[in-house]
Amino acid sequence: MYKRIERAAANLSGILLFVLMLVTFVDVLGRNLLNRPLNGASELTEILLALVIFLMLPHVTLRGQHIVIDIIANAVSSTVLAVLDALAALLSATMFFLIAWQSWRLADKAMGYGDSTATLGIPLGPVLYGLAVLSGIVGLAALLSIPLKRLEAAAPQGEHEPVIV
Repeated sequence: MYKRIERAAANLSGILLFVLMLVTFVDVLGRNLLNRPLNGASELTEILLALVIFLMLPHVTLRGQHIVIDIIANAVSSTVLAVLDALAALLSATMFFLIAWQSWRLADKAMGYGDSTATLGIPLGPVLYGLAVLSGIVGLAALLSIPLKRLEAAAPQGEHEPVIV
């Protein structure tokens, strides 16, 4: 079940990224060749970019594929490193739960006021609700990554293949 959800999120994210590419291409082409930019391109770009990022963050977080700078990894024991990883995951989860909570509150206000984008009139409430839900999922993924990192550390070396997404 999780693999299906993960695959669906990746596919949707890929489709949205392709749409983002098309919007940018048409906007640049129209602006430079026809002197007529695509109406509402910046609004679409903002919304699509946010959705692509927040759709892929749970996957990246759960698999621990964030960019990491290992300044002290070789200088401390594996136990200290595990504690630091757990603290980082807890801090990350806390921050994403706060983002989810604040996004939900902002979505409530946007729905109450009927906020929409200026040019295309896209309602902002549903977009913000979506980002709030996805932020909550990222927070859960950060919490779930703690035991997964322990299992990964306990597994014998050489049994892991690099994950290419």
